[in-house]
Amino acid sequence: VADWAREREDVRALLVVGSQARANVPADRWSDLDVVLIVDDPEPYAEHPSWIREFGQPVLTFLEDTPVGQRERRVLYESGEDVDFPLFSVTALELLEQSENAAHLLARGYRVLIDRIALAERLARVAAASEQPPPPTQRDFTQLASDFWYHALWAAKKLRRGEVFTAKGCLDGYMKARLVTLLEWHARAIDPSVDTWHDGRFLERWADPGALAALEKAFAHYDVRDVARALWQTIDLWQGLEEETASRLGFELVLDHSDLRGRVTEVVPDPRHGATL
Repeated sequence: VADWAREREDVRALLVVGSQARANVPADRWSDLDVVLIVDDPEPYAEHPSWIREFGQPVLTFLEDTPVGQRERRVLYESGEDVDFPLFSVTALELLEQSENAAHLLARGYRVLIDRIALAERLARVAAASEQPPPPTQRDFTQLASDFWYHALWAAKKLRRGEVFTAKGCLDGYMKARLVTLLEWHARAIDPSVDTWHDGRFLERWADPGALAALEKAFAHYDVRDVARALWQTIDLWQGLEEETASRLGFELVLDHSDLRGRVTEVVPDPRHGATL
């Protein structure tokens, strides 16, 4: 890729990020390759993918949005390698510099392969600005808990109506994402120096072992009774973590768990105790 880029005047910089550039948790045989292209105009690279054939025979390719509002071309090659090419214009680099996600990513490691715009200095400043997420406030904690319990009842109502797919999507998608955030707060409440990564990455390395064991049973099959079972399994896991995390952080438990559990029970009784829908 670097040899190809050196021949193109419109490629202003090229860098490798992600697992192939990380010092800790380095790449393994399952890792992809993330190659950031900084070019004069990303549009031709996004809309006309013929250039990806310079690096091998593609099996498939598609475009995807990045967290900082740009696009990346993702490619699976015949050799089995999957490569992501985030596409940035020089003017869009400011978005990268202002992104907290980018700061965390760069702090884990990067390799500059081509630099015609003094990019290395800018990246070093961004990486140096990366910090551990601040601990949650009481308001953050109550907001997250309210969000979870609201959607627990919402999913129960959808399930009771017979919308199994929608209920399962909420339970195993939206609610589990809230649970991951609580697991992060719980882990850092025990050890403030622990690296909780982002979006559940390497969850099995940093989350509480007991919570992980419970999480194994908290996902549902596409079946009305099993979604009900997994909903209550998730509620139990959440409540235990909520109470312990609040205690460790010195927070007040604002929500009435008994009342909230009763509201869910009125809609979807816990089938683990012999109730039927």
